[in-house]
Amino acid sequence: MAENDEAREASYRAMLTQVTVDKLADMIIWLDEHGRYVFVNPATTRLLGYSAEELEGLHVWDIDPHFDEARWREHWAEVVARKSFRLETVNRSRDGVDIPIEVTVNLVEYGGQRFNCSIVRDITERKRFEAELRALNDRIYRLSVTDALTGLANRRHFDIQLDAESRRHLQWDRPLSLVLADVDAFKAFNDAHGHVDGDRALQRVAAALQDAVAVPGATVARYGGEEFACILPGTSHTQALAVAEQARLAVAALDIAHAHSDVAPHVTASLGVLTVEGTQPHTPDALLRLADGALYRAKREGRDRVVGVSVSSPTSGVPAAGAG
Repeated sequence: MAENDEAREASYRAMLTQVTVDKLADMIIWLDEHGRYVFVNPATTRLLGYSAEELEGLHVWDIDPHFDEARWREHWAEVVARKSFRLETVNRSRDGVDIPIEVTVNLVEYGGQRFNCSIVRDITERKRFEAELRALNDRIYRLSVTDALTGLANRRHFDIQLDAESRRHLQWDRPLSLVLADVDAFKAFNDAHGHVDGDRALQRVAAALQDAVAVPGATVARYGGEEFACILPGTSHTQALAVAEQARLAVAALDIAHAHSDVAPHVTASLGVLTVEGTQPHTPDALLRLADGALYRAKREGRDRVVGVSVSSPTSGVPAAGAG
């Protein structure tokens, strides 16, 4: 009687196990040491579109595009060594759809053989959610470092970049140039044309400056109001002056009418250029003060011009040739 009870209990447990395997939403896949499919549950056939018989004639690299025979051998050695672990990969369905999956790998010994018994979960929705979250975070970050009106970098991002580039300047002993640009008589323009036209003018000036500053790694930012700033890493003073002059000409070429300017009948800009060389430290505030001094000179000397200063120590400043 006891033996019959034990047999019935064993049969009942086997039935429950089979029902569980059949009803699971996750795939259960057994692979032998050669990467051949030896058992799959119904969830596997539903997701991949192959019958169990078709899968038993295939290897893992027939289904997983990230695997080949050599990669399987490496994987099998890891299975033997680690016994159980998780990984993410892809299974390609019969109709060619790549399905991202999470695999819980387990080494199982049965009947004198070793198998990779894996519980495999479709993580398509999780990957979609993660991608959407990354895109949202990227968008939030871009908004946090972008000036809403012009689309250039904002002051916050400019300050971060200037701090980073001033450190690289010291570390790599390469020149660092900074350009400050100010739209001439812009208050008079706003008073005469209104803030809507003023905003449009700033947008066009910003685009012209962005196009004119063709220096690898450059940062072009709206510094505040009608003032803009450019960081030119690895740029000599001569090169920086040329970039600034090109920017000045680009603003003038917009030919935005400005009848209330005492400089020209169109919108113009004054620019101050600073270049630092050598390994003496310069704080970002010190760099900005020097560049602002050059900009102030450009304004004082008649506007619509470029004035530069080149320094090789925190205290020495050598005026460079201006263009205007």
